[in-house]
Amino acid sequence: MANPTTNYGFVLPTSSDLVTDLPADFDVALQGVDTRLKALQPGTTEGDLAYSSATANTNTRLGIGSTGNVLTVAGGVPTWAAPSAGALTLISTTTLTGTASTITFSSIPSTYENLKIIWSATGADDYVKMTVNGVGTSTYYSQTTTASGSSVSATELLGSTVMYVGVKNALSSGLIDLPNYKRTTMKKTVNAICGRRSGTGANETRVFSFFCTNDATTAISQIDITSDSVFNAGSSFSLYGVS
Repeated sequence: MANPTTNYGFVLPTSSDLVTDLPADFDVALQGVDTRLKALQPGTTEGDLAYSSATANTNTRLGIGSTGNVLTVAGGVPTWAAPSAGALTLISTTTLTGTASTITFSSIPSTYENLKIIWSATGADDYVKMTVNGVGTSTYYSQTTTASGSSVSATELLGSTVMYVGVKNALSSGLIDLPNYKRTTMKKTVNAICGRRSGTGANETRVFSFFCTNDATTAISQIDITSDSVFNAGSSFSLYGVS
C-alpha cells in the first residue's frame, strides 16, 4: 500500500499492489471513504447544520438556534447569536387587496428599542395621519415642513387630534420612526418623511414632519394610520422592530 497525497488523506493501492494485495488494499481504502462520508452526514434534527473544523477530517454538528437568533462566526466557527443592535425584525405587514381608510398595528411588543413603519400608498389626494394607543383627542403636537419645487412652507399644530405623517396621490411612500415608543417616563417623539408624485409625474412634493405625543407614562402598543380618503389596492404598510 502507498499513501499518495489526496484531498482527505485516503490510503490507496499502488499499481504493484493490484497484483498481490487487491482485496486487502481496497478494504483499507474504502474504510477511509466510509469514515469520511459518515462524518459529512448532517444529522436528522430539523434546523441542524454540519460544518468542518480547521482539521479537514473533523466535522461537527451545530444544533438549531433559539428563536430570533442569527447565524454568525466566532473564532472561525459558526455559531448562533442574538442579532446585533440596529437589526430590523418584521412585526407585521399589510398589503391591501381592496380599499381601506385605516390600517391598525395592535399588540405591539415592548421588546425592541425603536419602531419603524415603511409604507407606500395610492389613492385620492389627502393627508396620511396617525394616532397611537387608540387616542384621537387633542394630545399631539405636530410641525410639518413641505417642499414643493422652490417653495417651502411650515405648519405648526398644537393640540391636534392626529399626527400628520404624509400626503398621498397617485403614488406616495414614507418612513415613520418611533425612537422611544416603550418608555414610560417621557413624551413620545415621532419623525416621518414622505415623498409624493402626481399621477402625471409633473410635480413632486416632499413632506418632512416631526411630532410629539403628550402621553409620558404609557408605552405605545397600538398604531392607527388613517386617511379621510381611502388607500387603494396594492398599498402596503410594514411595521418593524429595531433591536
